[in-house]
Amino acid sequence: MRKIRELINLKKTKPYVIFIVTTIIMYSILVTALVPKKYTLNVGDIAKGDIKAPREVENELATKSDINKAIKNVGEKTIKVPVNEKSMENISKLFSTVSKLNVADVNKSDVVNNEDAATKLVLEKEKIELLKKSSPVSNFTYENYQFLINLDIKQADELEKFIKKTITTLYDITTINENKPEEIVMAKGMIATTFINSNFPKNIREIGIAIANVEVRPNTIYDKASTDIAIKEAEKNVKPIIVKKDQIIVKEGEPITAEQMSLLESLGLLDNANNFNSSLYLSLAALVCFVILIQWFYLYKYHQSIYYDTKKLIMINILSIISILLARVLGIISIFVIPLACVPMLMAILISDEVAIALSILNCILISVAVNFNFEVTILAVLNSIAGVIMLKKMQQRNDILYSSLYIAMVNLVMYLSMGFLLSNSIMDVLKKAGLVYIASLVAGTLTIGFLPFFESFFDIVTTVKLLELSNPNHPLLKRLLLEAPGSYHHSVLVANLAEVAAESVGANPVLARACAYYHDIGKIKRPYFFKENQLGNDNPHDKITPNLSTLIIISHVKDGLELAKEYKIPKVIQDVIVQHHGTTLVKYFYITMKNASENPDEIREEDFRYKGPNPESKEAAIIMLADAVEAAVRSIANPTKGKIEEMVNNLIKDRLNDGQLDNCDLTLKDLEKIRKSFLKVLTGIYHERIEYPLDKWENDKSIENKEQIKIN
Repeated sequence: MRKIRELINLKKTKPYVIFIVTTIIMYSILVTALVPKKYTLNVGDIAKGDIKAPREVENELATKSDINKAIKNVGEKTIKVPVNEKSMENISKLFSTVSKLNVADVNKSDVVNNEDAATKLVLEKEKIELLKKSSPVSNFTYENYQFLINLDIKQADELEKFIKKTITTLYDITTINENKPEEIVMAKGMIATTFINSNFPKNIREIGIAIANVEVRPNTIYDKASTDIAIKEAEKNVKPIIVKKDQIIVKEGEPITAEQMSLLESLGLLDNANNFNSSLYLSLAALVCFVILIQWFYLYKYHQSIYYDTKKLIMINILSIISILLARVLGIISIFVIPLACVPMLMAILISDEVAIALSILNCILISVAVNFNFEVTILAVLNSIAGVIMLKKMQQRNDILYSSLYIAMVNLVMYLSMGFLLSNSIMDVLKKAGLVYIASLVAGTLTIGFLPFFESFFDIVTTVKLLELSNPNHPLLKRLLLEAPGSYHHSVLVANLAEVAAESVGANPVLARACAYYHDIGKIKRPYFFKENQLGNDNPHDKITPNLSTLIIISHVKDGLELAKEYKIPKVIQDVIVQHHGTTLVKYFYITMKNASENPDEIREEDFRYKGPNPESKEAAIIMLADAVEAAVRSIANPTKGKIEEMVNNLIKDRLNDGQLDNCDLTLKDLEKIRKSFLKVLTGIYHERIEYPLDKWENDKSIENKEQIKIN
């Protein structure tokens, strides 16, 4: 258990816990945007209100109906078969047999004439039997065969030709499908009509019709392969019926159809156990994790100081949650009233411009989910993430936030009008939404001002605005310093000027350096006259006490300053500078005085005359240490010149460096050189040589005469 607790408390595990909690909270917020309201409905129920589609969906039943219609229109594909050749062959065979029998009958006629009727009958039966074998006609009567064999050659030849012509013409102009018997009946009717309109006698016409009818067969058969291909092509060409987002599916007061029920189920709007869309929830979880992971990687890779700062990390994630929450809650009213610039501006003020832009743009992905992927709002969100940060780069006071929000409002207005007129033909609708966007931008500025003090105090974040407010001479603690320790106040102002210029030269925070310089000596308020800059005349209280006690009093101004800073709720970053601005330096004057006055100088410990520290741990604290020492030392120079000032500055910086006072800060030797030059530039301007004005001798003589006259009188 102890090991688990230690693991949890490790520095590296805290960010993971924070990001996991953030992911869960964001997912919980966004899932409400994707999970629509459920309805308990059945086919035939009357809708109590309009039901709109929360997203695009395919109307499967309507699409299927269109597919069926397309398939029906395709029909059955067929191919023609060459049946005419077979028919001609059969007819030729039949009449060839008839012709042969008739020729044989002519050759035997002389013999038959001498025979009796019985013999003729036998011979006729034999002919009929031979004809039956070669005839394609199965339903001929005996009389039909008898008539056929008795046809003379010329009549038989004419009948054959006519039958062939009729069949050929029939197949040329008529399509007879195999699965449509009515077409065969129609074809036989056409044959009958053709023969009726011929010049043949009735008995020959009947024989011809019978022979032709036998040869009527389907000349078109079903082609399954072609039909299947045509069906697939038809299905492919049918476009799916899409129900658009916000389209009304069910109208109030109308009965619900099966098709509408199918749509509601597809959209997940029905309240039943089978209507759980797991892919939707998993996709959302994956998206949230992806965005949070990128934010985590960005901070870990490029801003480790923030990544391992638990307070700042929690604050960043709270701000991200607020941006999603505002989008989700206010999006219920209208997605165009969301104050998109609020969180980017807060991040810019509380963290940094770079971090604010990067994280805000990533948050736009999740904001788009909250607004159901509305294109216009997503574009505006990205625009506000950039514009909201850029507009606050040179902020000097809280009112600058309102001015920035006004500029952002104008940018958003122009942007939305441009998009609106491109995407919509409704001028009034575009103007209405543009007005909402404008108002939302102004609200963003108001919310930023409202949220800012909360984050500043709760997370102990010192913003530029806060520093500027603390630098105001009307601050109660600075007013006390001015009234109770005016010399220290003047000293602090000079140190602030030195520190600000030096901080700017080495990339430190000049506003922070100035604010810290104003407060670094506030501890002198408690015993102001024990410090030389506050002493009037030659009365020095240190002359009446021991060097040990003087040292304790001098050193105690650091502790007193920290107590006053806590009392007036001065930010911790300034408190740290108050504690660190002397580091562990030696109170050299009293140390040497004590050593010179002691009978046993070796017993005087240097540690007893040093400040308790710690040494400066930031660039700003180190700069203020150097500026504090330089200003006090240069002021003590009699008749300061450029050379004397430069020598003093060089010696002091070298002394602090050799004493190890700068070991814990990030200043390099190159930075120290820049600081040195900055100090010399400012100090030369302060302690420049002045012209000594000549004494007016005439005025002096006149004054002497007046004094003498007064004595005489």
